[in-house]
Amino acid sequence: MKGTTRLLARVSLLLPLLASLQLQAHPLEGRWQLLTGEVNEQGQQLDYAKASMQGVKLISGYHFSFISHKDGQFYAAAAGSITLEGQNYSETPQYASYAPMIGETYRFVYRLEGDLWHNERFADGKLVERETWKRLP
Repeated sequence: MKGTTRLLARVSLLLPLLASLQLQAHPLEGRWQLLTGEVNEQGQQLDYAKASMQGVKLISGYHFSFISHKDGQFYAAAAGSITLEGQNYSETPQYASYAPMIGETYRFVYRLEGDLWHNERFADGKLVERETWKRLP
């Protein structure tokens, strides 16, 4: 019985440590508000500020979801999985308001500066998307 009691005592000491490791899964975990950005796809340039683009992104574990609107109207939404490898961040939507996004992988290079998250996406060596997000409390 003494051995069981000691084992339970040791396990109970480790539980808070394990829980804290899960809470700090990675630096992008949390809620983000879109500040600025631009995208160029299919030959069309969209400056987020000029289009009054706004959005919110949630990252929980290795899943994301976002919703955005442009000029006060719904623009896009998606949810799916993410991967992180060094300064590389990828999103693969499993659900999206624009069906061609589903199953595609969008790869970004990112950097964090305090509560700001900057990311850039390239295709064929050309910058096609740039965004800056601010961490929400």
